[in-house]
Amino acid sequence: MNEPERSELERLKQRHTRLEQELSLLGAELASLQSRLEVSPFASATADHPVAAPVSTPPAEPARDVPQMPLPIPPIIRPLDSPVEASTGATIQTNRTTDNATDPQESPAATPNVPCVTAPVSADASPLPERSSLEMRLGTYWLVRIGVVMLLTGLVFFGNYAYQNFVVRFGPLGKVVLLYLASGLLLAAGLWWQRNSLKESLRNYAQVLFAGGLAAVYFTTYAAHHFENLRVIENALLDGVLLLAWAGFMVWIADRKKSEVLALFAVGLAYYTSVITRVGSFTLYSNLVLTLAAVFFLVRNRWAGISWASLVATYAAYAWWRFFHGGEGWRWAGADEGLWFGASFLYGYWLIFTVAVFLSKHENIAGERRAAFLTFNNGAMFTLFVLTMLQVDTGKFWLFSLVYGVVLLALAEASRRFLSAEPITKNAYLTQGLLLVTLGFVAKFSGLQLALVLAAESVVLFVLGTQRKNLVLQFGAYITGALAVAWGIDGLERNDTRGLWLGTTLGALTAFNAFWAHRQTAVENRDLLRPVPAYFVVLAQVIWLATTSFNTSADNTPLVLAIIALALTASIHVLRVREFAVLGQGFLLLAHLVWLSRHVGFTATPPWWNPILLLAITLGLSHWWQRQKVVESAAAFGVGCQIAFALALVGVACVWLEPLMSAPHWLAITSLLAVAATAYGVFTRAWPLAVSAQLFLVLSLGQFALQLWHGRPAWWFSAAPIAALGLLSAATVRWFARRPDARPQVREPLLQLAMVYRWLALVMSLWCVEEYVPARERIWVLMALGFAIFLLAGRQRNREALLFGAAFTVAGLTLFWWPPHRDLLVYAPNLLAMIALLVQQQLARRQSERYGLDERVHSAVIVIGALSVWRFVWCWVLNSAGTDYLTASWSLLALALFAVGIVVRERMYRWVGLAVLATALARVVVIDVWKLETIYRVLSFMALGIVLLVLGFIYIKFEDRIRRWL
Repeated sequence: MNEPERSELERLKQRHTRLEQELSLLGAELASLQSRLEVSPFASATADHPVAAPVSTPPAEPARDVPQMPLPIPPIIRPLDSPVEASTGATIQTNRTTDNATDPQESPAATPNVPCVTAPVSADASPLPERSSLEMRLGTYWLVRIGVVMLLTGLVFFGNYAYQNFVVRFGPLGKVVLLYLASGLLLAAGLWWQRNSLKESLRNYAQVLFAGGLAAVYFTTYAAHHFENLRVIENALLDGVLLLAWAGFMVWIADRKKSEVLALFAVGLAYYTSVITRVGSFTLYSNLVLTLAAVFFLVRNRWAGISWASLVATYAAYAWWRFFHGGEGWRWAGADEGLWFGASFLYGYWLIFTVAVFLSKHENIAGERRAAFLTFNNGAMFTLFVLTMLQVDTGKFWLFSLVYGVVLLALAEASRRFLSAEPITKNAYLTQGLLLVTLGFVAKFSGLQLALVLAAESVVLFVLGTQRKNLVLQFGAYITGALAVAWGIDGLERNDTRGLWLGTTLGALTAFNAFWAHRQTAVENRDLLRPVPAYFVVLAQVIWLATTSFNTSADNTPLVLAIIALALTASIHVLRVREFAVLGQGFLLLAHLVWLSRHVGFTATPPWWNPILLLAITLGLSHWWQRQKVVESAAAFGVGCQIAFALALVGVACVWLEPLMSAPHWLAITSLLAVAATAYGVFTRAWPLAVSAQLFLVLSLGQFALQLWHGRPAWWFSAAPIAALGLLSAATVRWFARRPDARPQVREPLLQLAMVYRWLALVMSLWCVEEYVPARERIWVLMALGFAIFLLAGRQRNREALLFGAAFTVAGLTLFWWPPHRDLLVYAPNLLAMIALLVQQQLARRQSERYGLDERVHSAVIVIGALSVWRFVWCWVLNSAGTDYLTASWSLLALALFAVGIVVRERMYRWVGLAVLATALARVVVIDVWKLETIYRVLSFMALGIVLLVLGFIYIKFEDRIRRWL
């Protein structure tokens, strides 16, 4: 039996064993399932149905004694045919003995009793709802709508045909009679349907039809004068009276039938009559009557819809009468047209609707709707009167606004007494009255005088509003306070002492509101910023800021703003209004922004005391927020202020000091500032300052890159940022080494940052070597630095230092393999550097407990070092003797590498030596045999042959030993 057959036999045996084990496990599972079924609740469900006795399964034998047989075919489980069995729910079905007897391939032992559980079928399961039929959808929805469209289209065509063929033959009187006849038919149909309809919906339809008939009569009367081809009434006043009379009749009918629809039609048509009949003051008088009618309906029948319609129509009709002038079109009222005749009617409309506000009891004119009603009434009257007044008499506007505002305030008091259940009405009148009074003040006064009046009004309103707990008065205080500040800023002038004092006083009045609001909310509200005090504090600060900018010089503005911030912060110890201190920090930030905007990019430097005082105030406020306990809820805000102030300190220091120094000195100073500011922040526990001090370091790094890219400062200036990085990194590591209990969320990020600093210092050091070391010396210098750091890393057992040394070594190797010129490479110190690299590998090998390098690293170092030596020999031979001795030198080098590998017991040396030897062999075959002179060709072959022989002898001589080394 050959080897493949043995393997196949072994595979089949293993498969046979697996199948026997699986069959044994399957039998055990079937037996367990059968035992559970015998005691399951399904047995009672099948008591009325005889079930074949279960066939017992013999116990499983050991796998080695089971005879080989094919796997049994499972029995076919047929569905139940009996509906009775299906209705009993879950039915257990077992294999019948007759099936076992008729199937010769099935043995009793191989056919266990397997139950089959059929899903229960619900006898009363409801069917799914049928989807809507397309036919029913068309019949009940679309056909009706399509039919209406078709009918209307037919009526349009019929009307057009009748007009072109019959109606045009009648004169004006005949056409008017036809229109009245059609209107009468509508009235009769609506009246008959109203009396004989039982369904409420049909009665509403009949009511609309009847109202349409009344409207048709009205418009027929209107057409009898205004349409040329229907004109039978020549006098416009007569037509207007007839129209108004018919509208009155409609009003009487509506009141008698208690129909708001009819009343709405009647009043609307009456207003239409008053508009189109431009005869004298007919519009004004008819509007007055209609206004009374609408209010009458509102009070008697509580028809709010008519009141709203009348409210809009009355003022719209007045605007039509006042500003539309027939053929002239729309224009403003002229001075010769007078003001008070039309205004008297306008006052009458307003008074009637105001009475309606107090007399209405309908829910549609109640609450917010009542407030909206009166607001529209007041606003419409004011707007229409002012639009006329601006063209006729503008000198008394302030007086009208004040008087009207006072009247509205009186109505607010009346609302408080007579409509006490609806405070929104009182508030609406109060708001509008305050607005008009304020507007009167604005129209009368100007500049800072107006600002002071409004500020005083704001104080009065706010005090009264808080005492009476009236939100409208308080809101009025907010508005007038903002207006006071706006007008105060508008009235300021440059270097005006009077403006300085008025602006300061205006800010003080607004600040009083903030103090008053603080007294009201000091106990219940502990938030950092309370809305009301913060609002007035912002207003005060805005006017103080504007006053400061108008009355200080450009150079001193930042310092004055910083002093204001200091004063506002100190005020918390007197006034206890924390919003002054919190929001006052904005002055300090603004001071820094203004200072930077005035000095960034400018060569002129400020006096030395100016930035020093600004820095001192900023530093003092930063420490105040660090240590203060007055504002309890300002911990997070205080940290934010410290961060902002620290950034501002860095910005001012950089902008101030940079123009005073040369570029190299600035490079060193920024590094010194980074170390000093960090140390100060750590010493005083001002952590935001310590963090922000790193911006000095970032600036120093930028200067380092910029200056080394465009020039070469003295090496000690370039070494400053490297030293700063190293010092800060070492200090951080030492700090946390002494504090092992420091929070991990603080320690870990800072240690990571320290590591970044070290690697930045490494990169900068490499750059400095590139810039300050001559090109011929760079390779061995980098390799020597790498070797020195390697020794230090082994002494301190520091893995990171080992990586640093590797970085210098890799940089040196990079220059070695890609030099600018071959002459720079062939230099004895470079060869010593490559040999030193191989020495490092052996030191690491023999002191593995200090270095712990991976075997792959050792192999890589040997390969790179040996190849570097090969490259050096290659270039040296080319420079010294040309290509004639190249193959011989490679052969000797290969022998030397092999010998070193034998001595130090490193097989990688042998492999590299063999690779060099293979390269020499290839060169002999491909190049030397064809291009070299005979003597050099012989030399190449001889050297290569000798080396091969020596190596062969060594392998034969020391076969066992080399095998063990492998």
